[in-house]
Amino acid sequence: MQQVIEITAPFFGLIFLGTFLKSIKFLNEEKTTFLSRFAFYVLMPIMLFSNISKTSFNGNFDFKFIIKYEFATILIIFLFVCLGLSLKKSLPRSTIIGLNAAYPNYGYIGIPMCIVAFGIEASLPLGLILLADTIVLLSFTSFFISLSERTSTYNEIVKNLIKRIVSQPLLLAVCLGMFFSLLNIKPINTLDKFIEMIASAAAPVALIALGASIKFNFQKNENLELVMISLGKLIIHPFLLILIFLIWPSEKNIWIQTAILCSCLPIAANVFVLAQYYGHFQKQSANAIVLSTVISTFTVPITLYIIFNINF
Repeated sequence: MQQVIEITAPFFGLIFLGTFLKSIKFLNEEKTTFLSRFAFYVLMPIMLFSNISKTSFNGNFDFKFIIKYEFATILIIFLFVCLGLSLKKSLPRSTIIGLNAAYPNYGYIGIPMCIVAFGIEASLPLGLILLADTIVLLSFTSFFISLSERTSTYNEIVKNLIKRIVSQPLLLAVCLGMFFSLLNIKPINTLDKFIEMIASAAAPVALIALGASIKFNFQKNENLELVMISLGKLIIHPFLLILIFLIWPSEKNIWIQTAILCSCLPIAANVFVLAQYYGHFQKQSANAIVLSTVISTFTVPITLYIIFNINF
């Protein structure tokens, strides 16, 4: 358990530092927004590129692994869309509920925590998960909402989907890192040190920005939805993935550990952006992100402890 605490405590400590700095007004809304954008568009992509570009791809592509991971993602989406519909929510609202339950916070927490927990070997499965999961999540969200509103043709749906995917900085970093690794391109020493310095700043800035963006603004009529989403994201999602890998094992243990750690992360900040974009479940998504992040300070260490002590 000491190993788990040593890994997770600094991460959540930085999140709460951000919350504290916001509470004493050292960080305001404008500064927090700047830090978040700087981390998401500059620091995190460089960190991801740096680690993937140094990873050897020889014989490492395991598409069955990705299929297993995405099978869990799709099951979670369908489960919570159906749950939302059973509670008499509209299809667009139910779709964003499903997105909340299935979209982990790769950018601010997942990338640095996986690398700290499992080493640079986690970079490749992390990159492939990020790439596949983003495509699947955006595809299903766009399809369900467009299906319900019928305001776009299928060609427009596909064009908008492709546009959103290729504009994701983390996905571009994954693709560029894979390209450098496959061609064995090595930056000159000076440039490599510059990249490493930027990459080392990614986790602290991202986590402080995440903590500073937390706002406690819950309402009683939202409690059921928020608890339901947090339970799905932090407990049901990793439990389902553990079950899948126990039934259909994979040869690469670090890949399995990376996948399960990714699945137990709190809701990604991107979900709020997507909720705003589609005009459904915006305020509730923001609250779900806050609640899942706070609860994850307890559930993520427990899941990580299970990961280190289970035999797949």
